[in-house]
Amino acid sequence: MNSCILSKEDILCMQYAGMKASQIMTPKLMPEEYAEAFEAYIDKAESVMSMQEEYGVITLTFQDDNFPHSLRKIGNDCPPIIHCIGDLSLLAPTANRIAVIGARAASPIGLRKAYELGNKYAKEGNIIVSGLALGCDKSAHEGCLDADGRTIAIVASGLNITHPIENAPLQQRILENGGLILSEQPFGVKANPTRLVARNRLQAALSSTVILAECPQQSGSMHTMRFARKYHKRCLVVSYPEYSDKNAGNELLINLNLARSI
Repeated sequence: MNSCILSKEDILCMQYAGMKASQIMTPKLMPEEYAEAFEAYIDKAESVMSMQEEYGVITLTFQDDNFPHSLRKIGNDCPPIIHCIGDLSLLAPTANRIAVIGARAASPIGLRKAYELGNKYAKEGNIIVSGLALGCDKSAHEGCLDADGRTIAIVASGLNITHPIENAPLQQRILENGGLILSEQPFGVKANPTRLVARNRLQAALSSTVILAECPQQSGSMHTMRFARKYHKRCLVVSYPEYSDKNAGNELLINLNLARSI
């Protein structure tokens, strides 16, 4: 089967069969070791795509003209397919997107910083990107929404699953206010540590600037900052008058000159 023109179902089958994104997006014949598995997943892929369409999910593949250019630019890290609910205009090349990120178990000061950053940059006309997690992500989304801004939540599960479930009301509010929920995972896929790290690269890729509100040295947010540097994004980090385990990641990035303090 030639991959010059692939349907959404074709790409989903390839993913189910275990093919890497770089293999899917390379225009050549499918490797023989995946052909049998591909055939086995056709019915599943067609069923999932049908359910997603009924749910209102818009699926974009790397072949589509309106697939985000900022994702194409990350090369082999680019997902071959993304699934979205909401306003796709937020993915336009002309839209300025700023990611505000941080730890789930943030301090009250860190949560306030995330809220203030989401609020400030939304008032300036930027689209706020975050990950719909508890803690700093939630605060950043809420700060944006309270400024009547629009926000993109990038998640690590299929769009029929809200992770964490506590943020279901926030997800609904994002959509009601003209925002967007985006995932590279199809219906039925649950979030796990590997997918959460993969989600973090999309936050960095879609944004012109990535701002860290607060995190410890061991945190998923540090992965996001690493991706931001890899993709040559502007990296900013909140500085604090005093540092502790809660914001040790901020201190480390500042001391190593890996991000500019604000």
